[in-house]
Amino acid sequence: MSSSSARKFRVNRLLKRPVLAAAIFVLALLAAPAARAKTVSFCVDQANPLFHVDEAVAAAAAASQGAAARLVVRDSSKADTDDDSGNEQAKFFVKLAKTCDLIMGFPVEAGFPNLPDGMAASLPYVRTGFIAASTGRVAASFAEMAATGKIGVVFLTPASTYFTEQNVAAERVYYTNDDLYGALLNGQVNDVLIWQPWLVRQLAEHKQDVKTAFLAMPHTQWNIEALYQQGDSPAAVALFNAGVRKLARDGKLETLISPYQTP
Repeated sequence: MSSSSARKFRVNRLLKRPVLAAAIFVLALLAAPAARAKTVSFCVDQANPLFHVDEAVAAAAAASQGAAARLVVRDSSKADTDDDSGNEQAKFFVKLAKTCDLIMGFPVEAGFPNLPDGMAASLPYVRTGFIAASTGRVAASFAEMAATGKIGVVFLTPASTYFTEQNVAAERVYYTNDDLYGALLNGQVNDVLIWQPWLVRQLAEHKQDVKTAFLAMPHTQWNIEALYQQGDSPAAVALFNAGVRKLARDGKLETLISPYQTP
């Protein structure tokens, strides 16, 4: 190769390197959004009173991390299977986890993380629980409530454990929230201890002059979390948790879950 040709080769090579580097950089920029773009799937239950909150939090948490939320909607009120306790519950959630990355809307008692076998949970994103409700003044304590009137509770809920031999005469047990709430409106009981999300949805659909308050009693405070099968979907879970943290930092989570509290 002549010296002239060699110089021309070196010049061309030097000129091409920045052009090639710039081209690679541009391609990387163009590819970056595609690499970050991810779809996280969320199971949500139409029968859950927190359905719309679950939808909103799932979508916002994913979007805050540059991802899309795919909602897998089911309606547990139309299911015939007994999947709400014991081994059946565990089997149900393991099966459901195969259809989505995260199962939204699972209540976990604050401070007592009791989860179905084989399942783990995300960060909590809602604080709710069992509240006292009355058409008159809400008593300041359970003791005052029991001493002054009849108290309605749903069978086998935490509130049914508050009664002793001394105050059991005040207890009135119902088998559904509908029956419990009906008893309150019809004056059969003075107060009820009821699941807050159910009552919030009921009052949104049918306005009533009902006053509510949290009582300082055991088992009233619950967190709402998203379930996933242990060992599954680590990237999706990390993304959702990061999204919940960001929403909380930015003050957006409180708006999404209103009128509930942030854990």
